[in-house]
Formats: sequence, C-alpha cells, structure tokens
Amino acid sequence: MYLPNTIYHVYNHTNNRELLFRDDKDFDRFKLKIKQHLLPVSDIFCYCLMPTHFHFLLMPNQDGLAFIPNQRQQQKIHAAFRILLSSYSRYYNTKYDKRGSLIRAKTKYKPGYSDFIPKNEDLTEDTPFTRFVPYLKVCFRYIHQNPVTAGYALTPKAWRFGSAPDYASIRDEQICNYALSEKLLGIKRL
Repeated sequence: MYLPNTIYHVYNHTNNRELLFRDDKDFDRFKLKIKQHLLPVSDIFCYCLMPTHFHFLLMPNQDGLAFIPNQRQQQKIHAAFRILLSSYSRYYNTKYDKRGSLIRAKTKYKPGYSDFIPKNEDLTEDTPFTRFVPYLKVCFRYIHQNPVTAGYALTPKAWRFGSAPDYASIRDEQICNYALSEKLLGIKRL
C-alpha cells in the first residue's frame, strides 16, 4: 500500500526480456498512457523508459492514495498502473500480433523515505530538501543514468525516452513536476 508523504521508486520489467518498446511510436504511446493514467494520481519527479523495463520516482497525490469505491483494498494509484500497463499491453499485442502477458504481474515500488516532508520552518530557499533524504537524489540520478549504464546513450540527456532531456531544458514532455522536484529534492531544471 502506498503511504502519504512518501516518494517511491517504481519499476517493472517485461516477461522473458521481451522488448517493451520496439520503435519510437511505442515509447510515445507509453508516454501518452503515463499522462492519461499516472499524472492524475501522482507527482512524477523523473522517469526512464528502457527497452525492457521502466523506472519512475514519484509521489502519490491525495487522489492516488484514495481507495476505489467498492474495492476497499485497491488504491487509485495501483489501479492507474494496472490500467496503464494493461492498455499498453493490448496496444502492443495488437500491433505485433502477440499474445499473453508482456509485463510482470507485480509492479514493484520502494519508498525512498517515509514521512519526508519536514516542517515549513525547517526549509529555506538556500537549503534544499535533500539534506533530509540523500537517497532520493541518488535514485534520481540512478534512474537517469540507466540508458548510459546499459550502453544505449552516451549521456542521460541524449536518451529521449526519459526525463533527463526535460531537466536539461532540451524539451518539455509535461510529465515531471519540476517545481516539486526543486522544492523537495533540490534538483532544478536548467
């Protein structure tokens, strides 16, 4: 269960190392699904879409933490991921004449830090939030470094299927919440 005031590293892989994205249109379709399903229930700090898996650093909003009526055990953010992945899988299976499950059944999520929001008097413009939670900044860099480590790009900002180009002001996919990233993580968009 997702908890309030907690930033999560969320990730999942394909089954049998199947390609999740075979061309640029697949990546673009997945980004559209992110906007449709995840943005209404979470604030996304960063993301990276890799050929066989994905990563997000996000914080569920109040709506995302709410439980779905008549389904007391399912939060809206869980449903959003389920709908995003199942609708993308339907698109993918139809496009490539495939059958079966593309993505592993359980999307994993790890809290970066619980109850992380300090009192307002503890925050100043000169002291970024990261002094409280250094792991989040490490996770942010890890997510952006994924395509470089895997040999897909020379630099994070050269990988167009993640949010590093957004933070470098090369483009703006309107997925990440830059103001919240700066306030809570001390990471500014250039």
